[in-house]
Amino acid sequence: MTSDFQEAKPSDADSRIRAAYHSARLIVLAFAVFIIIYAAIGLYLVSSRQPRAVPTQSLLTFYMIAVFMAFGSISYRRAQMRRLRLEVIAGLRGVEGLIKHFFQVTLVSAAMAEIIGLLAIMVALFGGEQLDVIRFGVVALVVELFTYPRLGAWQRVVDFFAAAAPGN
Repeated sequence: MTSDFQEAKPSDADSRIRAAYHSARLIVLAFAVFIIIYAAIGLYLVSSRQPRAVPTQSLLTFYMIAVFMAFGSISYRRAQMRRLRLEVIAGLRGVEGLIKHFFQVTLVSAAMAEIIGLLAIMVALFGGEQLDVIRFGVVALVVELFTYPRLGAWQRVVDFFAAAAPGN
């Protein structure tokens, strides 16, 4: 018979999930703050320069890169979080590998959103307008929000594969 304290005590896997989740959450939030800073720098650059005619082609390239990075971030996350992929990782690397995988996927997806935020500065440097910089900042923040880790989902997946592991 166990006491209520022992039943309420989180398992080792739960503490590892929480630690990885908190690290991932901090990184995603820091990236979001940096995206806001990049957009602010871009807006400052746009407002401090003389208006000039910009070839539409150069801005179109930045927009294409941003679209590619946004869809790339979302599709990468979706592909890496598919059930079959998670089954393979859990089978090969166990619960610890699953936790590392969640962290890595979150980090890579957030970094791709960060690149979109950096494009806001590039657009400002290459002659974009205020609305262009704002668009890049908003898109980067939306993609960053999509990458925000979900603790409940991580725990459910780890609990499922831990219970399905041989010996349980």
